[in-house]
Amino acid sequence: MPRVIFAPSGKSVEVKAGTSLYDAAIAAELPVAASCSSEFACGKCNMSLLRGAESLSKQTQRERDLLLREKKPSTDRISCIAAVFGDCEATASYW
Repeated sequence: MPRVIFAPSGKSVEVKAGTSLYDAAIAAELPVAASCSSEFACGKCNMSLLRGAESLSKQTQRERDLLLREKKPSTDRISCIAAVFGDCEATASYW
């Protein structure tokens, strides 16, 4: 099972392949910003990947558009839609 590490806390969690980055953070007992209840509408749950970006699902045009609308780096991921398929490390600006 993939392991997700969250910086700077160092908390980590093993998740079933295909689990969203959002759900992995919740499983690690970390708060995740969102005003849409993980419905892929607000873009506030964005996270930056410190390593293992290739272990997540491919970014869609809709995700890129949402990052652009929210003025977030194009390399960030909207955690409620980004699925984890391998080991990675992520962080959020509010942790």
